[in-house]
Amino acid sequence: MPQSKDFVIDAQPPVPGDTLRMPAGEDLQAFQASLLARMAARAADSLPARRLAVCIGAHACLIALDQAGEILPLRQQRLTHVPSTRPWFRGLLNLRGNLVGVADLAAMAGAPLLPLGSDSHVLVMASSLAPQCGLLVSQVRGLRDISEMSLISNNNETEIDLPGMIGRYKDKGGQLWAELDLAHLSQDPEFLQIGR
Repeated sequence: MPQSKDFVIDAQPPVPGDTLRMPAGEDLQAFQASLLARMAARAADSLPARRLAVCIGAHACLIALDQAGEILPLRQQRLTHVPSTRPWFRGLLNLRGNLVGVADLAAMAGAPLLPLGSDSHVLVMASSLAPQCGLLVSQVRGLRDISEMSLISNNNETEIDLPGMIGRYKDKGGQLWAELDLAHLSQDPEFLQIGR
């Protein structure tokens, strides 16, 4: 049984009077069009609560879907080191002829550099925020519904706060999540200054 309803196509109970049977006299194309419209409306209602779930080192993070661009596995890519940059700037990635700078947020927050492994990915920020900027993530964990989580206090002195963090949540399984605002992060002066 799945832990969340992340991959369930339609987890909502049927609405009374909302039938999937084709009404008499309606042609197949009209029925399909109305069915697609109803499915799109339901999907649009749940979209604002959906977040991309990733791990950045020991941090489980949630990122709004409209702030994320692409997710690229690093095993198929190579990072090129750039001299005279801060240690948390891991290098440049060639993405179809465009150079993308890759930052390690955990290292920027004071944690050790993330090891590059088989689960490592680069999350490229949405083109509306910073099209040539990516974040090193240790694991991609799918989609999560933030409306099913509880907002908790940000006052946790035992954990390092990642730059761009705007809130903490706890899911039903007890997993703690940090919500990141990549729009806020892309304006952070420290994040923008990669040179030593």
